[in-house]
Amino acid sequence: MTASLHRRSPARRVTRSLSRFAGSALLALSALATNAFADDAKKPRIVFVSPLGPAQPFYLPILKGFDLAGKQFNIETVFRGNQQSSLFSEAPVVKRLLEDAIASKPDGLVVSDIYPDVLNDTIAAAVKSGIPVVLTNNGFGQADNVGALTFVGTDEHQLGEIGATRLRELGAKNVLVITVPPGIPFVDARMDGIAKGIAPSKTTIVQMPLEALSNQTKVVNTMVAAIQKDPSIDAIFSLGSCCGPAMVAARGQLGDKAKSMHFATIDLGAPVLDALKQGEIDFAIDQQQFLEGYEPVAILANYLRYAIEPVEHFYPTGPGLVTKANAEKIMSLTAQNFR
Repeated sequence: MTASLHRRSPARRVTRSLSRFAGSALLALSALATNAFADDAKKPRIVFVSPLGPAQPFYLPILKGFDLAGKQFNIETVFRGNQQSSLFSEAPVVKRLLEDAIASKPDGLVVSDIYPDVLNDTIAAAVKSGIPVVLTNNGFGQADNVGALTFVGTDEHQLGEIGATRLRELGAKNVLVITVPPGIPFVDARMDGIAKGIAPSKTTIVQMPLEALSNQTKVVNTMVAAIQKDPSIDAIFSLGSCCGPAMVAARGQLGDKAKSMHFATIDLGAPVLDALKQGEIDFAIDQQQFLEGYEPVAILANYLRYAIEPVEHFYPTGPGLVTKANAEKIMSLTAQNFR
């Protein structure tokens, strides 16, 4: 993360400090965890409920962190999420997964609160029944509303604002953003952040059905067609892992036009990291989502065993900044699903 992203904002400096503190504390805890908890008579069971799963490469570091923390803290970890599709499960499906998880009487719950309007009452009921909950990945600002111990993840508005601001500072005047129709809270928050960060430059926004984002060819063709239609577009900003690889492919189809453009994305992945290493993409904003799986288990383990309660209702895992300078270092970690 470069100083230029945060120098002007005391709030962001605080976020960085909290992130460093949380990371250092968890490293210390994990170093002790295996020996400290190995002989516990009772092995707590923590269930993770999510709209996504291992079919989405973005989620593999989250699951890696969740499983690794379970081993280190001697916790039984159970994942309940979308095992088949790379798309988000719809709200009723996630609610049923959550209800099933609660009915199994876990010692703790980790929930990706992607649909607060649908899930919050059920999460609050779980807390009221005595099941401690940590929100992760999705659910920024919802911990107080449901009585969760904390939220682990990122401020989605901040991700969008930081990315758009940096593109504007690099000289972008018209940024293409492929998105979905309004209604998914974290996407809406990123789009609001982009609108704030890009001004007075402009965005060209193209909405696609959510299911279309799993078709990379369609996303690539949509990007290229938008630029052919409006030659003033001089940048592409990918909203997430859905579109980063497509952006890389679209860049390859733009020929000489790409040389005068800027490219950036939220989230990593092999194609994005390779393009960063080659200098074909300006930067990527990294949620460091491994921590979104790891930290909730660490928090719940210490809460269940020692009644240690988080003092903050927001434990940031990012944003981190990846550029050509550090892409190669991260590539091997991505291959191991840590990044």
